Amino acid sequence: LGSRVRFETAYSAVERMQDMLLLSSSRRTADFDQYEQDAVSALSGGYPFYRMRANQIRRAAEHLYGTRGSIRAVLNSARDRRGARRLLVAEVSGLGPKQASLFLRNIGYAKYVAVLDVHVLTYMNWVGLTNAPIKSVTTVRRYEILEDAFIEHACSFGSAPDRFDLAVWIVVKAAKEESKSWG
Repeated sequence: LGSRVRFETAYSAVERMQDMLLLSSSRRTADFDQYEQDAVSALSGGYPFYRMRANQIRRAAEHLYGTRGSIRAVLNSARDRRGARRLLVAEVSGLGPKQASLFLRNIGYAKYVAVLDVHVLTYMNWVGLTNAPIKSVTTVRRYEILEDAFIEHACSFGSAPDRFDLAVWIVVKAAKEESKSWG
C-alpha cells in the first residue's frame, strides 16, 4: 500500500484493514469476493485508486494464501534473495522490485538488498553510479544491475546496504526539501 502514497495515508489504510480483520489468516483464505468488497470499504476512506488496490490485495491473498498456502511457502521455494524478489514481483499483482525489496528487508529475509526509490536513485546519479537521472526502475533485471552498483558502493564505505540506503534516503529527502525553500 505504500508505494507513491504518503506514509500516513498507507498506515491509516492498514489500520482500517486491521480493524476489519482483513489481515487475519481466516479472512485472507475465505470468500475472496467478500474479502475484496471489504478491502474496498477499508480503503475508500481517502486512499487513491482504492478499487484497483483492493483488487490487487485480493488477488495477492488469493494467490499467496489460497494457491501457495503462505508467503513463507513462496519464499522457501526461492534459492536466494533475488529469487525471492523475482517470485514476489511475478506473483503479487502491483508489486515491483522496490516494494518487494522493502518487504524482504522489513521481514528480516534479506539484509543485502537495496530499496532503490527516487531519493536513492538521485543519490546514485549525484555520485556517478548512473549516467543520467533515473526516476524509477521498472524491470527486475535493470533493478538488479543498479542494486549491484549501490551495494558495492555501500560496502566500499564499510556499510551494509540496508542501513546505507536508509541514510541516503533521509539525507537526499532533506536536501531536496531544503533546495525547494531556496528557490
